[in-house]
Amino acid sequence: MIKIYNIKSIGLVCAGNELFSHIVNSNIHTANRIFESNGFELNCNIIVPDDPERIKSAVRFCLENDDAVVVSGGLGPTFDDMTREAVADLIGKKLIFSEDAWNEIQQRFVERKVTNIPEKNKKQAMIIEGAKKIPNRLGTAPGMMIDFEGKSIFLLPGPPVEFEEMLLERVVPELLKRINSEKRERFVSRGFGIVGEPEALVEEKTVNLREKISCLGGRWTILALPYLIELWLKLPETKRDIFDEAEITLKEIFKESFLGTDGISIPESLLALLKEKGIVCCFAESCTGGLAGHLITEIPGSSECFNGTIVAYSNKLKKKILKVPKTVLRKYGAVSKETAIAMAKGARKYGKADVSLAITGIAGPSGATPDKPVGLVWMAVCTSSNRFEARNFYFSGKRSTIKLRAALAGIDFMRRTIKEVCL
Repeated sequence: MIKIYNIKSIGLVCAGNELFSHIVNSNIHTANRIFESNGFELNCNIIVPDDPERIKSAVRFCLENDDAVVVSGGLGPTFDDMTREAVADLIGKKLIFSEDAWNEIQQRFVERKVTNIPEKNKKQAMIIEGAKKIPNRLGTAPGMMIDFEGKSIFLLPGPPVEFEEMLLERVVPELLKRINSEKRERFVSRGFGIVGEPEALVEEKTVNLREKISCLGGRWTILALPYLIELWLKLPETKRDIFDEAEITLKEIFKESFLGTDGISIPESLLALLKEKGIVCCFAESCTGGLAGHLITEIPGSSECFNGTIVAYSNKLKKKILKVPKTVLRKYGAVSKETAIAMAKGARKYGKADVSLAITGIAGPSGATPDKPVGLVWMAVCTSSNRFEARNFYFSGKRSTIKLRAALAGIDFMRRTIKEVCL
């Protein structure tokens, strides 16, 4: 899928002490998604505490560097909600009590069956002089829009549901009115996935392609994800045919490490291949504790080609369920090529699958030995009673990171093996 961009720079300021502690700022992701899908470019996101001077400084920076500013948060009724006061002071305007806004706020309380409306909520009815009120259907704090020195400033409440609804239904339509599309260059965007390759190596191998994209007026972004590198390219719409050339070039450079386009995930890529081949798989997991199976079942329709995962964390279950021989465990240990192969064979038989994956390793922080360090993971893929592929991986990081990378690497290992043996 190709997204259309009509470039216009917007700055986002998110205000709130809570954003520095226990609250994840999801408004940045919401804003970027909505702006991109409507042809705008989010240029920056500044997070500030509930402090008037810092709010003013952030808004001032965006006014100097962007075409419009959206501020989220700080429109509540309590002492620490200071956004409206800070912005009013910045642009030299007064705050005026709006009877219309107050009536709407009271109506929201009535709808919630609240009869004792706090007087403090009158603070939310204070509107910046000259600003246009933006109704809030989902909360009590109205938003505002005001023009200042040829720029547009939008004040929106911080709660994510309210922020998203008002941004989508009120702010974007207003911005679209202000664009002279005939004088703006339109861009298209496409993503390409490279799996299992270091970020620096991907950059090194794509220097020539990146320079070509740049010469054509395009943009190039490298995004490092767990066990996956995404390349996001933007080009003028008139040059969109270059994407096909870029895809061919990347396939030639990375071969089986080329995953696909437009944000396809590693689990999605495996499932697509399984469906294409008409085969089913199952997993046997030790150190990943079922995480690989979880990642697969997060995708709708995975039941068509995934029979399940067997979590055999202890040697007892490896022997009892997967039929890993005692002699193998005694001689080679749970983290070994031989155990991984035996687990994969047992999983394929027990899981009634065409192909199986086994993962066994040391996720840490304890359990390592001189010859088996933390991060060592053995994997095996079994495609028939006597046909299998096995290899070891070394992952770094904390326990959760090793588990995630191992799960993704295992899923990709199965994908590559299926392609190699032509199942």
